[in-house]
Amino acid sequence: MDKLLELELTAPAAKTAAKRKPAKRRKPLPARGTHATSVKRWAAFGVGLMLVLSAALNGFANSLHSPVAWAGWLMGLAVPVIVLVLAKVAGEKYRAGQKPVAWFAGGSGIALLFLSVHHCSHSIAALTGSPVALALPTSIGIDCGLVACEVALISEGRE
Repeated sequence: MDKLLELELTAPAAKTAAKRKPAKRRKPLPARGTHATSVKRWAAFGVGLMLVLSAALNGFANSLHSPVAWAGWLMGLAVPVIVLVLAKVAGEKYRAGQKPVAWFAGGSGIALLFLSVHHCSHSIAALTGSPVALALPTSIGIDCGLVACEVALISEGRE
C-alpha cells in the first residue's frame, strides 16, 4: 500500500511530463499599424475613385437635363463633393459629441445621396442602354461606397 501511495504521488509529475507536447510556433504578427495603414490606403483610394465616378455620372445626368450644359456639369460635379463634405462633418461632429449637428449634417448628406443615386442610375442607363432598375445597384455601390470609405477613414484612430 505504501508503494502504491508513493507511485501515485510521483506519477502525476511523470504523467504530465510525458503528455506535454512541444508548443506550436505561432506565425509572427505583422508590424503594429500595418492593417490600419492598409485600410486607410484602400479607403482613401475608394473615396477618390468613387468621387470621380459619381461626379462624372452626376455631371452627365445634369447636363442632359440642363438648358446650359456646362452649368449642369458643374452642378453634377459638385454633388458628390457635397455628400463627402457632409459625411466628414457629420462624422467629426458625432465624434466630438455634438450629435444634433451630426444628425442634421448626416441627414442632409443622405438626402443628397439619394438624389445622386438617382442621377447616377439614369446616367449608367443612358450610357449602357440597360434599364434603370439594372443600373441602380451599380449607382448605389458607387455612391454608398463613397460614404462607406469616408466613414472608414473617419473611424480610424488618430495618428
